[in-house]
Amino acid sequence: MYKRNYHPLIILLYASGMLDTKQLCELPKTTKHNWNQFKHQNYYGDDWVSSYVEQFDNIKEVYASAFLYKSLRFLVETRKGYLHILQEFSYNKKLLKLHADKIITSIEKMKSLANVNVKTACKYYGISKDWYYNQKRKLLCGISPFQRCYRQHPNQLTVQEISVIENLVTDPANFGKRKITLYYFALRNGLIFCGLSTFNKYASALGYIKPKRFRYPMKKGLRASRVFEWLHVDITIVNTIEDGIQKVAFVKDNFSKAILHYSSTNGKAGSEFIKNLFAETFEKYNLLNATKPINILSDGGSENKGELLSWVQNIQAPPIVSKITAQTKDFPFSNSMSESTHSIYKTEFLHGKYSLNEKIHLKDLKRFVEYYQHLRYPTDLFGLTTFEVVNGKIPDKNHFKEKIQEARKNRVEANQQFNDCKIALGCNS
Repeated sequence: MYKRNYHPLIILLYASGMLDTKQLCELPKTTKHNWNQFKHQNYYGDDWVSSYVEQFDNIKEVYASAFLYKSLRFLVETRKGYLHILQEFSYNKKLLKLHADKIITSIEKMKSLANVNVKTACKYYGISKDWYYNQKRKLLCGISPFQRCYRQHPNQLTVQEISVIENLVTDPANFGKRKITLYYFALRNGLIFCGLSTFNKYASALGYIKPKRFRYPMKKGLRASRVFEWLHVDITIVNTIEDGIQKVAFVKDNFSKAILHYSSTNGKAGSEFIKNLFAETFEKYNLLNATKPINILSDGGSENKGELLSWVQNIQAPPIVSKITAQTKDFPFSNSMSESTHSIYKTEFLHGKYSLNEKIHLKDLKRFVEYYQHLRYPTDLFGLTTFEVVNGKIPDKNHFKEKIQEARKNRVEANQQFNDCKIALGCNS
């Protein structure tokens, strides 16, 4: 008689009780008798296959339920599609790393809810066990605004330093102030020592709100090499609620960016108004005895001609004073230095609001000049106030360099000893 050669899996299906009645009837009794011997656990190598047999029992349960079978097929096809799409991305490693916390959490749930081992769960996501455990060991600190463990990333700012920045950016008194002003305020008062880019990054993460400003077209500006070399002037309109329009003019030094003098009127702001403003400025700073040339830069308005020009022409040496009109054929530079002062006053200081009346307006002007001269830190002055430069201090970009380096060293030591991390699900210290 013809002797059948059975597929090896048929023996496994028979031993596991997965053949139906019709299939069992097709098997000879002698064959089934021989195969029954395979159920005995005293065969050599039983320990090799025991774990596989247990998994096969689980597969048998899946096949016994039509719902489980369909669900499993759905998951398998979903996984194939997921892996295919992932492999198409050249940056798939970055993508996995970006969503590592979600993948780790999902695998943890698969382990606890579905009794799936780590190896199987990792295969579903197309990742290795090593990747899984490496990501799991990473600490996600809820204290850090960027959720980075202090011990694993000791170069980041300490908890105390973060608290300092948060207090600065959330203090109502600092609303509307630029980040550069808050940064140098912190350096000068010894609150924190770090790089400007680091401060800006943390300030943005901790709630800093950038004030809205009036935008002026970018123009080619002028940069002086010393104090009193170039003086800017321009008039701006300021509204009050009860007393209407006020006209304000600032005299601004180009090198120090300081407001040397200012004046306001509710009447005509003509050439006499500007002439008196400069006469008071020259007297205030003893500029009539200056030994180096002084240039007055303004736009071409009528208020910057007439009596102002006559006053300039009648100034006797030693100072050589020149009146120059901005953005002309002979002088292409703009008067943006004055325009920037108007923007700072209306947005950074007044926050777009109006003074109640002329009396309050004059008080606000005085407060603004005090703030601008002594509490504001322009970028180009590297932590000096405008009036400190007027009084002889020279801007130095390395002024805080040593303190920042020392703080960086201390920060690493403090963060490496930090032990208050709030660890994410499944992470180990």
